[in-house]
Amino acid sequence: MIIDLHRHMWSVGDRHRVAFSEIPGRSMPPPITFDWEETSREIVSEMDEAGVDKSVLLLADFAARLGEPPFSVHEENLFIVEAQRRYPNKIISYYGIDPRRPGAAESFERAITEWNVTGIKLHPTVGYFPHERFCYPIYEICASHEIPVLFHVGPAFHPKLYSRYSHPLEYDQVAADFPNMTMIMGHAGGEWWHDCIAVAHGHPNMILELSEWQVILRDRPQEALGAIDRMRNSLGIERIVWGTDFPGIRREMSLKACVEIFSSIPTIGKEYGYEFSTGDAEAILGENAARILKLT
Repeated sequence: MIIDLHRHMWSVGDRHRVAFSEIPGRSMPPPITFDWEETSREIVSEMDEAGVDKSVLLLADFAARLGEPPFSVHEENLFIVEAQRRYPNKIISYYGIDPRRPGAAESFERAITEWNVTGIKLHPTVGYFPHERFCYPIYEICASHEIPVLFHVGPAFHPKLYSRYSHPLEYDQVAADFPNMTMIMGHAGGEWWHDCIAVAHGHPNMILELSEWQVILRDRPQEALGAIDRMRNSLGIERIVWGTDFPGIRREMSLKACVEIFSSIPTIGKEYGYEFSTGDAEAILGENAARILKLT
């Protein structure tokens, strides 16, 4: 089974066109049609072509720094839920909200009980530390319902976002205070992957997720393989999962190419002196996620 544990309905550039047009040297992205039905059909078609069995769709709430997107946070979360209802065997819905929004925790709990969402995405780069107390009601809900929280971990990708809030060390207190809550460390910390391993080593509830690493694996294979080898040897292969961060990353690689390059880790590894088994690749691509998502 192949599971993409990190996918969006629309890219952040599509949702926040004005904010991205303000980046020096970048022009305004072309407008798209925000139609959840059409988009979800395209997502499932792309998954089928690439051999992806399930995708976790999630929302990152950037409004505090990048401005409100075309839809309210409630509407956009509901689009993801509707996609899951339309394709229950392919789409898994996660909630997404800035915990500083009024009623955020209550909205999240209703989404669990009424919409059947099974996780949440938080993006602290909009200006809050993940260990601030107003986040704790969200974590208490996750712990109570035994569902994971997926964090952005690593440097920010837009000049208006703050990298300091998402350094791996900032998640240490959360992991200690909620040891039974699964914490999916998005991007495995990105360029701070060494620190992500160091923090996760003392917290078995932390899982490293490799979205966007497909590009590093393609362009700098020795660097990527060395990092993944270190993650495996430090934490165990069972604590590494795969994601893509589609659709924004599509400008770099197709979904099919993302699957193929991670499936080829045993072969590519041999070229650079790293031993990865077919079982390692299968664990990363879906077996570990299936366990976390309680699909097995």
